[in-house]
Amino acid sequence: KAYDIYGLTEIYGPGIGISCSHDCGMHYWDDYIYIEIIDPVTGEVLPDGELGEIVITTLVKEGAPLIRYRTHDLSRIIPGECPCGSKYPRIDVILGRTDDMVKVKGVNIFPSQIEEMLKGINGASSEYQVMIDHLNGKDILTLFVEIKDDANAYEMEHEIGAAFKAKIGIAAIIKPVAIGDLPRSEKKSTMELRVLRYFFADKYSGERYIKYDRRRVWSIKIWFSKIQFE
Repeated sequence: KAYDIYGLTEIYGPGIGISCSHDCGMHYWDDYIYIEIIDPVTGEVLPDGELGEIVITTLVKEGAPLIRYRTHDLSRIIPGECPCGSKYPRIDVILGRTDDMVKVKGVNIFPSQIEEMLKGINGASSEYQVMIDHLNGKDILTLFVEIKDDANAYEMEHEIGAAFKAKIGIAAIIKPVAIGDLPRSEKKSTMELRVLRYFFADKYSGERYIKYDRRRVWSIKIWFSKIQFE
């Protein structure tokens, strides 16, 4: 049987949390560390059950103690007691990184959410592409998804759209495409994000420009008109 183990070199290394036989989260040792979940943007501490960034304070570490160390790992504190009977609190498995996050219509979106949503849809593959368009002050999210040959594109469009709205909380434009239509990243990742943003300059110049953040880790490629910026 495999178990999920959580750990950071900066804290105590592997083993500050581990799942039990019930597979409902990872128990962490609250006599050694104090864990908070915060909003990665505002820094606000979130209530139990809400997804956010793990922040850790060491309680007994002497050599290099850490106070409110931001891990950039995304999880949540699972409320209630575990069926195994352990009194140690639980966090969920790591659901992503704050580096992976993109904000659309005020909602934080992570690759893991889209991947999990697509897994539950019969006929949809794991290959997808996210395109975010910012026009006239509004965010427009388009999701391209490769669907299997025997899948009905019209039905897939509506099913994926409904699942996306239920999972993420915002509406998206769904574009089903054939297997192999979407470009693959150099690392053969099953996920590649493409961000499309149109930013309009001041009314005097009338020129258009692109804000490009190279620090993102979603294999970002910016598209503007017919020009590709690598």
